Amino acid sequence: MAHDWPEGLARAWHPVAYRRELGDRPLAVCLMDRHLVLFAAEHGPALLEDRCPHRNVPLSAGRVCAGQIECPYHGWRFDGQGQCRKVAGSTEPACASAPAYLVREYAGLLWTALSANPAPFPDLPEEVFDPGHDRFWWHLPTSSGAIGDAIENLLDPMHSYLLHPGLVRQAREPHGVEMSFAASGARASASYAEPGRALTLLQRLTEGSRVRSWGHYRAPTQVQIAFEDAHGIHAAITVVFSPVSTGETRPYACFSTRKGWAPAWLKRAFIVAFHRKVLSQDLAMLRLQLDQCARFGGADYRNGPLDLFGPAIWAGLNGQPIASLETQLVLSS
Repeated sequence: MAHDWPEGLARAWHPVAYRRELGDRPLAVCLMDRHLVLFAAEHGPALLEDRCPHRNVPLSAGRVCAGQIECPYHGWRFDGQGQCRKVAGSTEPACASAPAYLVREYAGLLWTALSANPAPFPDLPEEVFDPGHDRFWWHLPTSSGAIGDAIENLLDPMHSYLLHPGLVRQAREPHGVEMSFAASGARASASYAEPGRALTLLQRLTEGSRVRSWGHYRAPTQVQIAFEDAHGIHAAITVVFSPVSTGETRPYACFSTRKGWAPAWLKRAFIVAFHRKVLSQDLAMLRLQLDQCARFGGADYRNGPLDLFGPAIWAGLNGQPIASLETQLVLSS
């Protein structure tokens, strides 16, 4: 069933795959409920509607031949612009084409915009490219959850105490954490002063003296969580959320850590092992939230005093300016 996507998402550029996922075979992807196919065309990655205009068989079930994608049913071939170039058994191509979409490679991702009037192409934070940091993209699959809920989950200041005690936070309640929040235009940020007792033993051993953490939102789908010590940001997680469908979201997550004594491969193994449990807890809650909204006929949310990111995310997804706001508060038990 067609879905009327909000303007902020409909006009945005979204990643649909990692560049290294695209090999010699067509790659079926989905974005905003639209089924698409990526393939290695003559002049670079190409993206078409995943439907042969002849008899509507999925092109992703076919093969790539000399930079063209061939339908597995009747052998019609299409170039990177979607134009039919060959019909099996005939010396003449058909006057037919498959809808083609923009593709851009950036930061190891393949991006597209489905709108005829796309928004400007986004930048990613400097930590994704900084040679002073060890960096890797953690390839995560599509998961259940509405995109707005997934974004808010990563930025929410309180659920980590209740959902991840002993992993992300030492206790189930905050102990005088000072929070500063600022929002305007297309961005919103929260800064948290980090008392040492709030961190788990594992965090204190691996991070040393964390003094502050940050949550940054950049409309419509970009989030960064950063951790700061006396020398600046020592670790950051940058996530671009891609709306696969109304109830499925794929996160593209880049982990950046300041270079030091530990080799990059060891840090990567540790980060993945640590976050796998946290991720499973978050995904289970997002699935529960999605199922509950469906059970009651849709979401019916109310904001509380700590839900500062919620209105900013709603505005960003809908292509509206984020209301200007600066405030400070203390998270307490």
